[in-house]
Amino acid sequence: MENIDKKIHKRLSIIYIVILLGFISVVGRILYLQIAEKEFWTEKSNQRYIQLQDVKARRGNIYSVDEETGEYLLLATDIPLYNAYIDLGYEVKKIHRSQETERVRVISDEYYNKHIEALCDSLAVVFKNSRNAKTKQEYMKYFANYRNRETANRYVLIQKDMSYEEYERFKKFPLVSREKKRSEIKKTIVDNEVVEERVWIGTGQYYISHFVHVEEKNIRHYPYGGMARRTIGTMVTLDGCDTCYNGLDGYYSNYLSGMHGKRLERKIIPGVWVPLEDKDMIKAVDGMDIVSTIDVRLQELAGHSLRKTLDSNNAESGCVVLMEVKTGKVRAISNLTRIRKGVYAENENIAATHLLEPGSTFKTITTMMMLDKGLTDTTQLLPTFEKRYPRASKPIKDVGIVNHGEVSLMRAMQMSSNVAMAQLVYDNYIVNDKREKLSEDLKEYFYFDRLNMDLELFEPKPFINEDALSVDDILRLGFGYVSMMTPIQLLAFYNAIANDGKLLKPIFASNLVREGRVVKSFEPIVINEKISSDSTIRNIQEILERVVLYGTARGLRSSDYGIAGKTGTAEIGYDSRENQLQHRASFVGYFPTDKPEYSCIVVISKPQKARTHGGDLAAPVFKELSDRIMGTKVFHAEYIENTEKVGPKTIKGNLEDYNRFCKSLGLDEDWEDNKTKDNTIVGNCLGMSARDAVYYLEKKGLKVVIKGRGKVVSQSLPSNYKYQKGDIIELKLSVI
Repeated sequence: MENIDKKIHKRLSIIYIVILLGFISVVGRILYLQIAEKEFWTEKSNQRYIQLQDVKARRGNIYSVDEETGEYLLLATDIPLYNAYIDLGYEVKKIHRSQETERVRVISDEYYNKHIEALCDSLAVVFKNSRNAKTKQEYMKYFANYRNRETANRYVLIQKDMSYEEYERFKKFPLVSREKKRSEIKKTIVDNEVVEERVWIGTGQYYISHFVHVEEKNIRHYPYGGMARRTIGTMVTLDGCDTCYNGLDGYYSNYLSGMHGKRLERKIIPGVWVPLEDKDMIKAVDGMDIVSTIDVRLQELAGHSLRKTLDSNNAESGCVVLMEVKTGKVRAISNLTRIRKGVYAENENIAATHLLEPGSTFKTITTMMMLDKGLTDTTQLLPTFEKRYPRASKPIKDVGIVNHGEVSLMRAMQMSSNVAMAQLVYDNYIVNDKREKLSEDLKEYFYFDRLNMDLELFEPKPFINEDALSVDDILRLGFGYVSMMTPIQLLAFYNAIANDGKLLKPIFASNLVREGRVVKSFEPIVINEKISSDSTIRNIQEILERVVLYGTARGLRSSDYGIAGKTGTAEIGYDSRENQLQHRASFVGYFPTDKPEYSCIVVISKPQKARTHGGDLAAPVFKELSDRIMGTKVFHAEYIENTEKVGPKTIKGNLEDYNRFCKSLGLDEDWEDNKTKDNTIVGNCLGMSARDAVYYLEKKGLKVVIKGRGKVVSQSLPSNYKYQKGDIIELKLSVI
């Protein structure tokens, strides 16, 4: 028994010694860390809780330019929003002249109780219309709930998404801010002696209290709402990227995004960092600005005209693109998709990303190729109406064409004959069994590749289905099937015809600007100097003019300036619900015909009313846009000619165009800028452009004399003047 006790005692002694040695080792290690490696671990701790964080730069603006005044019109900009938080928790402080610490309120009870009621009252008044509005009592309860908790509440939201104006008011709220003060020495005489006393005086300036933290963030704002949104750009949600955009905004992001700065920030709770100092260590450099090619006036008109046509025909979607012939600058682009009955929105960039079978607008490509290769001429007689070709499963038919028998190629294009195009293909590529060669030859004339425009988007490559080699497919290829392209790719081809054969890349940015100074200008980009011979181009130009004068686009021929183009109607299958054949109507062309300045394409998909063809549905949208442009140009041309040669004269404005423009905006013909009910008084024209002022005044029966250019800054007859028809009014214009 005694031996057993000795063994137990011996084992306990060993265990005790081991524990003692372990304890001594731990204490020694702690002392070593605190003394020998103190600086190393202090630095590690600071790296964990104090780090350099990015200070985001302000993203550059995207502008349009008012062609009349030269003013920049804002299409996209960053606006600041502010989130404010208050520290209602505790902090640990050392007791004076002691190594001990104590847990104290960040905001003392005395100071908090003195100002919290006034703060809640201010918040309730200023933010009464915000999404998270509260009454004064609700704010009091809200803050009290967080302050009375035992756990630290060091990051309590005061207000979210404050505008800059709201933030300026917020900075002066009780508890949130304190007035900056400065001191001065005040001298007084006491008992015949000068006594100096330091007096603290307010400056009227305020600073944010140290226990209030404000975060600034920028959001993208679009002053014109959804106008051309898919072209200007929208934010794209990607992992790890909160500044990724599509459209113009995305393509020029390197210029627009600027350079981020750096500043030291301290982590107060997981995921929450606050600046240690007001000044940044590395100052952020704001991004440069982009001036787009978009003309806001033309863009608005294009969008309204397209929307009106889509709505009146209950169409599924549509797009319109307007481009300058000599530069490739896109002046207007609208893409609308029906999201519910009567409501259309720009959800996709149809013009640049959707591959569509072009239908009869492709006949121009086939005709150009045949003419340029000497396979036909404009006088060749071709069949029309209906014909069955050998080895074809079904006959080729012309839509809406009576049996005219054989006609010339020139006339066949005016009629938009499918049979005539099929005959050319049959004679030159099927009889000789050269079916594979047709696609090769077409690719010599149409640019079957991506345009790689200055937009961040996925542009599909146009293509011909080269595996479709049946007789039916090859015949249909000649008049716009078995091939696909985007509307803007097709427009680039027609723009080249207007440009005497020079193929340009469509561009969407004209200048790069910093602080109002042009840093870089973007010049036209030539893809192909000549898509065919001069003689072929002239023949095609004549064909397109005759399509408007005598063919399927006769509805456009009333214009004084001349339009050339081609209609297209493609069958795109049956509606599964109603078993109704669906169509895609289009018109693409240019104007004026003598010296082309603009090219334009209009595409309307799946209209549900009676009108389904390009000449009936798409062409009117084209004409409304071209009339507005040319009516304005005629007005300015007459103004310049008259003022330079014989001084100010009365100018006849285009009242019909003005009325049409008003209607397209949903306004009636009696619309007036000052909305006066008395139609016998002149009205206020100040601030109006020259063209709108002339249209407005001439509609009232006044004769207009204009001086200068820009916008109206004065008028000879006051706005409340009761006029008689035929009275003369003089308008002075200036670039405001």
